[in-house]
Amino acid sequence: MSGYGENQLATRRRRRRRLKYLLWSLPVVVALLYVAFRLIGVTVGNTIALDAFDSGRYESSAEKWRSLQDETVVEPYVPWFNRGDASAAQEKYTDAIDDFERALELAPKEQKCTVRVNLALGWEKLGDAYAAGGFFQGAVLLYQAAEAVIAAGPECTPPDQSGEQLQQADERVKEKIEEAQRQKDATDAQDGDDGPGSQQEQLDQLGEKGQAGEQEKATGDAADRGESSDGSGLTEKPW
Repeated sequence: MSGYGENQLATRRRRRRRLKYLLWSLPVVVALLYVAFRLIGVTVGNTIALDAFDSGRYESSAEKWRSLQDETVVEPYVPWFNRGDASAAQEKYTDAIDDFERALELAPKEQKCTVRVNLALGWEKLGDAYAAGGFFQGAVLLYQAAEAVIAAGPECTPPDQSGEQLQQADERVKEKIEEAQRQKDATDAQDGDDGPGSQQEQLDQLGEKGQAGEQEKATGDAADRGESSDGSGLTEKPW
């Protein structure tokens, strides 16, 4: 075989090798491009959702975070956490609690304390709403749920800022439990356990008003909920 023919054969072999490498690498390139486009889309979505929250358009922010919950690959807990904040800002504490619980499950260890603070505050705020409405037994149970969330977070210790916030919440919730219990006892003593306006009757009214979901949350298993488990892109706490 002439030198020219050998060169042609070697050239064809090099071309075939390059073609094989190209075909093998093509799926990797496509996958990388797909991930890149998703990350760009998530980044843009995060900006839109944060801007909506900062502008006080909490419902719009919550909707945008919902659309990102299945799209976020990096820090997947963030959309759940931020939608919880947006719901809490609208005083939709039950929705906020659900999102914070999911965020706690997904959050890395170094972020669990931040999420736990908001989850405890969600239970506390819901308890405040019950106490303000005179539903003291329900308030006690909800405050106890907040207390269980706090107790299940030994990683949250001062001087970490979230640890300090959780410690303050713990002291506050304990006082609220005592006050709600005093209010309940006073109401029961005045009206009788089964009399008109008693705590039992109030709890019955909760169900009639469609608020039994919150009561079930509080009484289901607060400790388990507590144990079910400042990053970038997190919204400020609305309370």
